[in-house]
Amino acid sequence: MNPSDSKTPILVFAAIVSIYAILGWLDVKNYAQGGWATTPDSTVTQVLSGSPAESGGLQVGDKIVSLGGIDVTDAAAQSQRGRPAVGEAWEFVVERDGETVSFDITFGEMVPERKFLAHATFLVGFCFIIFTVRAFMQKQTASTQALALAGILFSFAFITGPYFGSPMLRSIDNAVGVLLVWLGVASILNFLLVHLRGGGNRLLYLPGLAVGLFIAWRILATPAATDGLNNFTNIFVGIVAVFYLIAALVTVYRSFAGATGSEREASGLKLMMIGALVGLLPPMIGIAAGVVAPQVVLPGQNFYFLAFIAIPITWSIAVMKKSDAPVEASD
Repeated sequence: MNPSDSKTPILVFAAIVSIYAILGWLDVKNYAQGGWATTPDSTVTQVLSGSPAESGGLQVGDKIVSLGGIDVTDAAAQSQRGRPAVGEAWEFVVERDGETVSFDITFGEMVPERKFLAHATFLVGFCFIIFTVRAFMQKQTASTQALALAGILFSFAFITGPYFGSPMLRSIDNAVGVLLVWLGVASILNFLLVHLRGGGNRLLYLPGLAVGLFIAWRILATPAATDGLNNFTNIFVGIVAVFYLIAALVTVYRSFAGATGSEREASGLKLMMIGALVGLLPPMIGIAAGVVAPQVVLPGQNFYFLAFIAIPITWSIAVMKKSDAPVEASD
């Protein structure tokens, strides 16, 4: 579609997604927290200090067997159960040092760290929408069009909508959200090719579409969440995510390396390179670590995703600096 002709559809799409996100953000106050993190095989890797999980007796190294009377592998039953409310208690059954241990954990309000992360996550998502769409509204080119579409789609990695009481609606909402996230991941690389090479490649959407459809299938079909399936999902998702992140970094670097200093400034390549390094490297390190050693928790790992905020800010400024002609890397 011609960039000028897509101005209204993109603006409407951005408005709908923004309303959806605002409704989700307003629901943050209703989040209940347990305060633990696990590997794909349900082994506890983190227990937040001062959290209900710590108070209830959950320990790092515990392998969770069931939550609130539902086996962790029973994805169908888990999907039917609503989210926990503040003050609600679930019985936890774990394997610890060869023994089966059970205890209750009463969900509470989020500790300050989790509350900050919850709001910061939405902030990153809003930035992807606002900065990229603003660039497109100011200048309708193939580059700004591709950036706005990528920004809106990828915002679903950080936003959620209103909570649905219906299990079916929750599953559909989650499945559609996952698909949009992975289309957004692919759209970021497509934008870089459009902006820096003069044309995208639809084949680059295939890996992201495959991951999105696979996860959506898991959400909707609810197969047993066995350790094997969970580990495969973690590896599959991690490899594809790292592929896109590396491809994005390489694409920006090649154009940056092939341009002179004055060209980098004039075309915004310097800003794009800074944004790529700041915004993509920390998440890539965290994702790669999660694939190679999921039991390892890197220092500050919960905050790595915040680096993504550099992408919409720097790239939206950079894309406004140059004409719609591609920036080719020299051989």
